[in-house]
Amino acid sequence: MAPIATGVAAANRELVVVGVSGDGDSLSIGLGHLCHAIRRNVRMLYVIADNGVYGLTKGQFSASADVGSRSRRGEPNLLPPIDAMLLGLSLGATFLARGFSGDKGQLVPILKAGLAHGGFALVEVISPCVQFNDHEGSTKSFGYVRQHELQEVDADFIPSREEIRGQQIPGTATEVKFHDGAAVRFRAVPPGYDPRDRRAVEAYLRDHSGHGEIVTGLLYLDESVPDLHQLNGTPEEPLWSLPYERLCPGAAELAQFQARLR
Repeated sequence: MAPIATGVAAANRELVVVGVSGDGDSLSIGLGHLCHAIRRNVRMLYVIADNGVYGLTKGQFSASADVGSRSRRGEPNLLPPIDAMLLGLSLGATFLARGFSGDKGQLVPILKAGLAHGGFALVEVISPCVQFNDHEGSTKSFGYVRQHELQEVDADFIPSREEIRGQQIPGTATEVKFHDGAAVRFRAVPPGYDPRDRRAVEAYLRDHSGHGEIVTGLLYLDESVPDLHQLNGTPEEPLWSLPYERLCPGAAELAQFQARLR
């Protein structure tokens, strides 16, 4: 998603660019793309829906899974996670926030703030994953059904579950339990928290991560960094609207440019 969104933002600076990705696309196969979008400070809202597993492929650990967390089959994750917020801090991100999909009261203002930011706004949304009954020995697994089915129509079914909600109080830890019995602890940033102190933010995140808590809220903000268009000195008109003559000024102009590089 990140390269496509970068191209859109570069070609038309008048658009409001919103990209939605997952922890797999952002922190595994697309990690390099995310890193360079952060470095370029592309003006966009980038939302990571983070559930710690590859839900579409039935529950393998993603790169954001915590050490010791267990899969549907009971296997523990042994690899350390990639923390999107700490990654953003190390790469010079200008807007970092984290929320919980069950806490609309906190998440909506975070998304609005990200849209108003003048650069790359990275918002990680912790989102519980639907669990499928898809294991060896189950007559409802994908493998068993595909071996015995007479397929009439392409369809799928996700059992209905009660919506998971939670409300956080700034400065306190809130435990949220999921349908499978697992629980996570969220901590909203306290009053007086300074999101402009990069070192203090990193120390705060690492400290509470060590206590098994997921810190939420606007975590870091830097409005002094120029965005993609300011860094590259592009014209005020969207690039897609420029005539060919301006986009390709000709051989004489190219020769002058090359002369400056000698």
